[in-house]
Amino acid sequence: MSHIFLGKPIHWLIFAIIMGVLAWLGAGLVQTRDYSFFLFILVALTAGAVAAIMLTTRKGEQVTREPFRDDSTD
Repeated sequence: MSHIFLGKPIHWLIFAIIMGVLAWLGAGLVQTRDYSFFLFILVALTAGAVAAIMLTTRKGEQVTREPFRDDSTD
């Protein structure tokens, strides 16, 4: 299963939290009633997720299905 679901369990937890928050906002129709608040939450979720993933991933650790090519050695 580790080849199908790449990433740490904390990364999947972050994804579940984001989906939960977006579902909660969507159920309350926040995107139509208070659009600026919705955008603020969206940007905050994005920045928080990127920061959390960067802080919990070690340098050189594979986080994608295929490893990145290093073109600087050509």
